[in-house]
Formats: sequence, C-alpha cells, structure tokens
Amino acid sequence: MTEETGGRTAAGADPLMLGRAIADADRRAAHALNLVPSENRVSPLASVPLGSDFSNRYFFNTAGDPLFWEFRGGEDIAHIEALGSGALKRMASARYCNVRPISGMSAMILTVAALSAPGSAVISVDQDSGGHYATPALLGRLGRRSRLLGCPGGRVDTAGLARALAPGDVDLVYVDVQNCVRVPDFAAMSDVVRKVSPATRLYVDASHYLGLVLGGLVDNPLECGADAFGGSTHKSFPGPHKGVIFTDAEEIDESLRAAQFDLVSSHHFAETLALSLAALEVEPRIADYARSTNDNARRLAAALADAGFQVHGDPGSGYTDTHQVWVAMDGPAAAYALSNRLAEAGIRVNLQSSMPRMPGVHLRLGSNEITFQGAGPQAIEELARALATARERPLGPRTVSGIRARFGPPFYTDPEKLRVEAGLCTC
Repeated sequence: MTEETGGRTAAGADPLMLGRAIADADRRAAHALNLVPSENRVSPLASVPLGSDFSNRYFFNTAGDPLFWEFRGGEDIAHIEALGSGALKRMASARYCNVRPISGMSAMILTVAALSAPGSAVISVDQDSGGHYATPALLGRLGRRSRLLGCPGGRVDTAGLARALAPGDVDLVYVDVQNCVRVPDFAAMSDVVRKVSPATRLYVDASHYLGLVLGGLVDNPLECGADAFGGSTHKSFPGPHKGVIFTDAEEIDESLRAAQFDLVSSHHFAETLALSLAALEVEPRIADYARSTNDNARRLAAALADAGFQVHGDPGSGYTDTHQVWVAMDGPAAAYALSNRLAEAGIRVNLQSSMPRMPGVHLRLGSNEITFQGAGPQAIEELARALATARERPLGPRTVSGIRARFGPPFYTDPEKLRVEAGLCTC
C-alpha cells in the first residue's frame, strides 16, 4: 500500500521513471536562460569529471607527494589539481591557493576556524548592508562573538569599524557581502584595521564577485591589504560548486591547512578536477569575461529602466559595479506573476525578500551565466524586452530561442570541438 500525493506515489516509485524525469528536466534546463546571480553553468569540458569515477574517490595526497598513497583512486591524475591551482593563483596574483573547501560556506567555516580563536570577536557585514544572512549564527555556533558593521551601498563606515576594533578583542574582520551592486573599499578597511588593531586578520568573502576579481574588474583584496580572500566558485566565476581561499602569507596558508585536517575530509575530487579544468579553460579570457559580465549587467539595468522598471542604483554610474541588477517590484503578487510567466517561457529569475534597504519581494538578477554562454548587446536588449512583455502577458514559445539566436561565441570550448578532437563530450 502506497500513499498517493498529487498523482505520484510517496513510496515504491520506479527509479527508472525518476531518472527519466531528471533527464527530461536537464534537457529543458540546457535551453533555459538563467539570471540567478548566485549560479553559473559549468562548461562542457569542466563537466567531464562530474560524471566520472572520480566522484567516488578520496584524494588526500598532494601532487608529487613522496609519501605512500593510502587511496589510489586519484593517483594517475593528481597533477591536474596542481595545474588548476596554478591557474587560480595566477588569476588571483596569490602565492597560495587552497581548493579544499567544498563550498563557499565550507570556506567560511574553515577561515573562521583557522584565523580566529574561540571566544574572540569577529566583525562581519550586517544584512541590511548586503551581508550574508548566516554569518552571525555560524559565528555563534563556532564559539565566536559576532559584531556587525554597517556598509550601506558599499560605503565603509570607517568610524564604526574603528569603534568595533577598539576593545582589542577582534581576531578577524570577515567581509561577507552577498547582495552587492557596489563593492566595499577593501583598502579603506585595511587601513583602519592596521591602525587600530594590527593583529586582526582581514578576510574578504568574494563569493559573488570572485570571477570579477580574478578578471581584474574588481579590486584584488590582497593588493588592497587583505590577509586572504576567497569564497564559492560557481557564481560570477564559472566553475562547479566548490570553494577556494587565496593568501600571500605562509602562516595563514599553514593555519588553513591545519584546520582543514579536522574540518574537510573528502574535498570532492571530481568537483576539484572540474574546478581545475574550468580555471585552465577560462584563464586566457577571464579579463574579457569579467568586463563583458559587468557590461551586460549595466546594459540590462539601463534597458529595464527604459522599459519602466524600478532599477536600483545610480544611472549616472551604470547602476552596478558587479554582475548583479536589482529591480524593485510593486508587491509580492506582481513579483511572483512576473517570475512565473518568465519561468514558463524558460527564463529563470531570482526573487529575494532580504535585499538591503528594500523591504518586500524584489528581483535580484545576474548577468554572469548568460555572459558565459555568449550573450552580448543584442541578446540583452531582447531579454529586457521579454521581461517587459512578461509584466503584462505570457511569453511566446520561441522567446528563449529568439534570444539565444542573438548570442555570440561562449567563453568556453566548443562542445563539437571536444567531441571531434578530444572525444570528451557526449552532449
């Protein structure tokens, strides 16, 4: 006896049917236009390891490690992780790169554990200024005392930072802005930390704008005086769900490696290989990709404003310095109606109810994934027209294909080239 729920069985479901449902949904997803700023698309080349045997394997050794291999599954291709780390270090202009975190949150836990002591205070950005919702609670769970800093619109409250540092009990300033059209002034923050509390570490969680930092569009936190930076690798950077941490300081790298022994067991070897391939593949074009991503975000913001949308930001400065575009909606009903019409046509948008100083439900759009796939000015204009139309009525069945027809070459290797020359792609 099985319980029927919405026409489907809650138990005893046929795994083959469920597998076909996943395959069908995946085919539809391949043709969708995704405007979610916290997501990106892994290239055909970088996706190869994700369906391989290496998803099943542990890998603890370092390439060239003279010690014996306890787990042999990654031995033959250990060098690929080292090559990928090298590409990441070059893009970040960093001496050290840690690819052990399995996500941005994993990188946060590892950083807090390595760079602060239990009982110490950790300063992070308040949610009203775009800070990550989970940071204060996570600090409490790890036995740290949370102290919040205002940073509205990316403007650093230097006086407030100095006051927060003054008691002398702050081990770490953790800059965790996730909702950002303006990036904080890392150099200004570093100046305050060095003057008021020189022993305090400054870490920048660049998860959302990591691809823009690596592409030179956003200031490199290390060059601005930060001790380390990093975050997730699947937002503005077009990689898999992983995390990465960069530093120039040997003692910080050693502290991270000491902490990872207890906090990260498997670092998901297939995803690490995918990150390596993604880094090596995009490195020659990372500057063009970063610039195009921001150009497309500004172009989308301006086109939506011209169409009557309430776009957040200053039009005189292009609305946004990142890949994010914020659009204020006239109440939840209008927001959900627009999102539903777009989703039915294959355009995915991100509804947010925790935007800085924007109460209610609004759109947080991202240009990162469509830029990676080849969107340029004409495609962005068509996309803006589609969003404007969807305010009033459903979109036609060929809307997405019409927008895609305007795409130029993507920022990744042509799947046909992979299929023919390397035999790698089965897409």
